Amino acid sequence: MDLLFFRLLCSLANNRVNIRKISDSCPRKWQYFAQNARAVKGIDYICSMGDIKKILITGASGFVGSRVAEALRNCYELLTPSHSELDVTSEKDVEHYIQGTQPDAILHLAAISNTGYCEEHPEESYKVNVVSVENMAKAASRHNIKLVWFSSDQVYNGNLEPGPLSEDIGVSPENHYGIHKLLAEKRAMEICPGSVALRATWMYDAPKPGMKTHSNFVLNFQKANENGTPLRFATREFRGITWIKDVVRNIPHTFDLPGGVYNFGAENHINSFETAVEYAKIQGIDPETVAIPDTERFPNHIRNLSISMRKAKEASGGRILFMNTIEGLYTFISQSTIKVPARP
Repeated sequence: MDLLFFRLLCSLANNRVNIRKISDSCPRKWQYFAQNARAVKGIDYICSMGDIKKILITGASGFVGSRVAEALRNCYELLTPSHSELDVTSEKDVEHYIQGTQPDAILHLAAISNTGYCEEHPEESYKVNVVSVENMAKAASRHNIKLVWFSSDQVYNGNLEPGPLSEDIGVSPENHYGIHKLLAEKRAMEICPGSVALRATWMYDAPKPGMKTHSNFVLNFQKANENGTPLRFATREFRGITWIKDVVRNIPHTFDLPGGVYNFGAENHINSFETAVEYAKIQGIDPETVAIPDTERFPNHIRNLSISMRKAKEASGGRILFMNTIEGLYTFISQSTIKVPARP
């Protein structure tokens, strides 16, 4: 029933109906869906961050950075240096660039996010995923600049606790990427206590001209259907998967957060195989043709990366608000050019 109501609200938003008045009279849990439907359409998009006028975005040519830059370029003066213009792993380069450009805020998105690559190249991962954060934190502290940067839900990949995970639990990541992100969090908070680390989930989007696209849930799904080769999805894995548009919409609010570590993305209470089944149903595809349950992966313990968004929501006064994974996938399909045709 809830998903059907959410679909109705998205349809109304698509047709420019004033769903604020409709949602105000709805049960409280449905008001959440209404708020998201408005936000995804951009109705509640806030193009203002107080005194912040100029933002340095590192990694602006990447998957996340290019989409953030596109969304914010009409609202702020953006600094989007290439690697040749700014080596984020060099403290000297970072300090020189900050002194010369004097941004009001830093959104540090440059990173190596491929976990497999980080396992094979741990020294490079450390340099990019830890040292660069230290450099940004030092510059932000010296010049009294707000720093927001992306950590990862991979810090939770060694946890045994069930259910949505909060930021205050102990973590023990099991791969280099998660270990380095956790180390970067600790060092950033020591150097610049006002900095904000966002533990982002796995993200997805459709390919866009001029923007980087990497392997993600919806593209993998599309390719599997087109090739007639079902994918294996773990039944012992729980994780949120977030539409990048929802991430971008919430970015401006993160600059108002008190310093600290925050989960940042879609919640999800079902396992990865169940998520794939629900996505197939949204697409009108027989789940058995695209998804196979993998009951053997993660044999030692259930892999739970499922996050709770309570802290960020409360700290932002309710402004940071994400659709859950299934709501996001439905909304993405309702607005995307990606359509996965059913195979005969």
